[in-house]
Formats: sequence, C-alpha cells, structure tokens
Amino acid sequence: WYGSWLAAFSIFLFAGLTGALMRFGLIYGFPFGLQWGNIRHAHSHLMYFGWVTPALIILIGLGLPKITGRPLSIWFRRVSWLAMATGLLAYVPFLLYGYQRAPIGERGLPLSVIMSGVNVLVWYLFVGVYWQETRHLKQRPLPLHLWNMAVLFLLLATLGTIGLPILTLQGIRDPFWSVAFTHIFLDLFSEGWFVLAVLGLLYAIVPQAVTHRWARQSTDLLVMGLPVIFLLYMPSHVVPTAVRWLGSLGGVLVAFGLAGHIYVLWLHSPRHWRTPLIFLGLKTIGVLLVLIPTVNRWAEMNQLRISYLHWLLLGFVTMSLFYVAQERWGATAVVGRKPFTIAIIVIILSLIPLTGLWPSALSGRWVLHVAAWATLGPILVGFFVLFKAIPNFRDKS
Repeated sequence: WYGSWLAAFSIFLFAGLTGALMRFGLIYGFPFGLQWGNIRHAHSHLMYFGWVTPALIILIGLGLPKITGRPLSIWFRRVSWLAMATGLLAYVPFLLYGYQRAPIGERGLPLSVIMSGVNVLVWYLFVGVYWQETRHLKQRPLPLHLWNMAVLFLLLATLGTIGLPILTLQGIRDPFWSVAFTHIFLDLFSEGWFVLAVLGLLYAIVPQAVTHRWARQSTDLLVMGLPVIFLLYMPSHVVPTAVRWLGSLGGVLVAFGLAGHIYVLWLHSPRHWRTPLIFLGLKTIGVLLVLIPTVNRWAEMNQLRISYLHWLLLGFVTMSLFYVAQERWGATAVVGRKPFTIAIIVIILSLIPLTGLWPSALSGRWVLHVAAWATLGPILVGFFVLFKAIPNFRDKS
C-alpha cells in the first residue's frame, strides 16, 4: 500500500509540473505548439483522476479492515493502480487536443472523451469492489457512513458524463442543460466524493470525534444539500431564478454541515490538522457568499473560482491526504509535512494578485512570475519526500 500511495503522489507531482508549465507558458510561451486551455484541462483531470481518486481509494482501503474486521480484497489495490493508469492515459489526449477530436481517421476521434469514459468504468469497478467489502456490515460507524455517501456521490457525478453525450446525440443545444451536466460531474465529484471521503479519513484517525452529536447531524445536512449544490456554481445568467433558489437551499445545508464538521474536528484533532480545516472553512465561507446573487456575479467577474478550487483541492483535500498518509505510515516514511504545508499556502497566496481582489495599480507582469515560481514549491518538496521514501519502501509496502 505504501508503494501504491507513493505512485499516486508521484502523479500529483506530475500534475504539479503541468501546472508549472501552464504558469510559465503564460510568461515565456508554450513549447511544441501546446495551448493554454488544453494544458489546463490536462492538469485538472490528472489531479482529479490520477492523484486524488487513487489516493482516496488507497487510504480508504487501509482504513476498512479496522471496520470490517477482515482482510481486504486484493482487488482494492488493483483498482487503485487501474485508476492511476487510466488517469495517466487520459492525460496525453487532454494535453494535446483538449476536448477537440484527435486527427485519427477521416473524422477524427474524441480521445479525451473516450479515455474519460474508461476512467468512469474503473470507478464503477471500484464501487463494486467497495460494495463487496462493506455490504455484510450491520454496524455503520461514521467513517464508513461518510465513505458510503462519498461513493454514492461518485456514482451521481458520472451522470454528468453520461448526460452530455445524450444531449449531443439528441441535438439538444439548451445552454442550461449543457452547463448543468458539466457542473453535475465537476461539483458532485469534488464537493461530494472528495470532501465526504476525506472527512471519513479524518474521523477514522480521530475516533474520539465520532461520538460528538454534531458529527452525524452535520453529515446528514451535507448529504441533503450536496445533490443541488452544482446549481450555485453554474454561471448565474443561465440559471432561472426559481432553480437558483433550490441551489441556494442546498448551499445553506452544505455550509452548515461543513461548519459542524469543522467545529467537531477542530476540537478533537491535533493542532497541525487545523491548517486544512482552515481552508475547508474558507471554502465554507465561499459557499455562503455565493448564495447572494450580487456577490456571486461579483465573484465571477473577479475570477475567484480558481482561488476557491485551490482552497478546496490543494488546501483541504491534498493537504489532508498528505497528513493522513503520514499518520498511516509515520513521519519517517512520509516526511516534509511543514514544508509541504508552507509550499501549498504560498501557491494559494500567489493566486490572489491574479484576481480582481488585487488593486490594479499594484498589478503588473510580476504577478505572473510570482504565480509561476510558486508552483515549484510543492514539486521540490514532493521530490524530497520521494527521495526520503526510498529506504522505507521495502519495509512499508
């Protein structure tokens, strides 16, 4: 399992290098005819498919035997490797072509879409393996309940990938549904599968927090609000007012659910765990702010969506995955927690001058340089982590 996690972490570093290419390319130009939009798609999909999803499968797999009371099926580890492999296979088509057809055959092939579909099949395999491991259980402690809900939202998110091709085949060009299916996938995947699964990992490590009465209640609020949260993140001009109110109701439930979990975990977790919880708190404040239509439009105009995603995916999810790995294998096997934390904070801070929050009088080309050089921090720390892991590889795997 240690080797599997190191492989997933290596993919995180590869995704980070792609992010660095994206930032430095804005300054010096892109090599080999690559385009910024395609690099962005490759970077984000590799983070979603190749890093976070396999890392969650690995760490959930490590936690399940303590709950189920029996050895884990070998298929759990196999499906984690399949998730990494298919995530990497989707990377090249996205990097070269984005969502455009690859020049293969007379009409070309939508390789990116095809490889994304292969990733979905691997997720379905994971769901099947997970169900086999947990279906016999009568007692469902909070970590398992959170993982069950996370897997459910992973399935719901795939409806977005199924819906878009159906719209194309039916010739439906309604902008609401086109954008809605995209956000169903992206938002239920990140806000549902990622957040719920990571919360389950945190409660599995801090069992004393499970007994707090707010823990289960906060989970219920999240599960009720998450199915419609995607409506909040869609461009405001394509969402009818009545539909947006439904999304706002979901946003309120999600915000209160997250606030409850932050409070409970803050009380019972070690002090250093508060850093990812702070970023989850920033993400929660962001949810509350976009409930206000004028604030939502202002956030869209000032390009705050990128900062929000980095609070969630780097500040909370990635940092938590690193911390959980260190708890599982020890500080000598997963080193560099403090420098890794600092490097992530620097990246997130470097994005502020790229938004409308930064005074235009203080802006300039230097903001691109800061954002570009900041991307190298987690990469350098990550390579140090891998180097220090070499002596432990045989003992921990």
